Amino acid sequence: MGVACLDYLFVAEGVERGAQARLVDYAVEGGGLVGTALVAAARLGARVEIVSWVGDDEAGRLVVEGLEAEGVDTSGVEVIRGGRTGVSFVRVEAGTGERTIHHRRGSPPPAEQVEKVAGLDIRAEAVLVDGVWPEASVGFARRAREAGTPVVGDFCPRAGLEELAALVTALIVPKSCGEGLGASWEARLGALARYGPEFVGITAGEDGCHFLVRGEAKVQPAFAVEVVDTTGAGDVFHGAFAYGLARGWGYERCVEFAAATAALSCRALGGRRGIPARQEVDRLLRP
Repeated sequence: MGVACLDYLFVAEGVERGAQARLVDYAVEGGGLVGTALVAAARLGARVEIVSWVGDDEAGRLVVEGLEAEGVDTSGVEVIRGGRTGVSFVRVEAGTGERTIHHRRGSPPPAEQVEKVAGLDIRAEAVLVDGVWPEASVGFARRAREAGTPVVGDFCPRAGLEELAALVTALIVPKSCGEGLGASWEARLGALARYGPEFVGITAGEDGCHFLVRGEAKVQPAFAVEVVDTTGAGDVFHGAFAYGLARGWGYERCVEFAAATAALSCRALGGRRGIPARQEVDRLLRP
């Protein structure tokens, strides 16, 4: 349960303010934390459903069509009449694949629909939530935990998200979030663990994934691939991690598998074009 938006991506060299730069490549595709994570899980072979909101605009139509084309069940997507869909403009740096994102949030969901989410009958092996609509995510995560379903969280536990952080089974945050939690990796992981999740991790690009298992801080090294664009790599990591949990894997295997899947997703422009199938990930892990 969480956000799915539309991404406009372009690759260009760095440029001074007010100058011009040659456009190397561009693309338009679906994005969003949960949207892209579920596409990753579907590519890996999972059966997935998204609970989300879009506006009744062209962007919303494209978002839903993009998810359905990937085999994602969109019956849980509500269209907000007169609302707008979230949109991101992503500049990818030619040569490094590093990206800068400019995001416009979509319209907030109606209160009665948020309450409806808290009453859903959740039948799944794993669920994933972000922090875009906190009240809806809290209700959804609570229902999942009541059903005995593990919950993966993709959000930084800032003010207002403490309750959600306490409900998730595994909380995985990006490096930018972790840097504000302490000077060392151990201190950052410890700060995340104090919110209550059983597993906590920090994805750090080429520095791998740092995580805490049974009180022991560990690191999963990054996999070497030819990077074109890092957009969506964190989302893909979450989707692959949830896929592993759904199959009953231990946390360390989930991290390794997610790291490999996320690395392979960086091979193409956009968050989804490079997402691998299960067989490709297995080949990377066991060449």
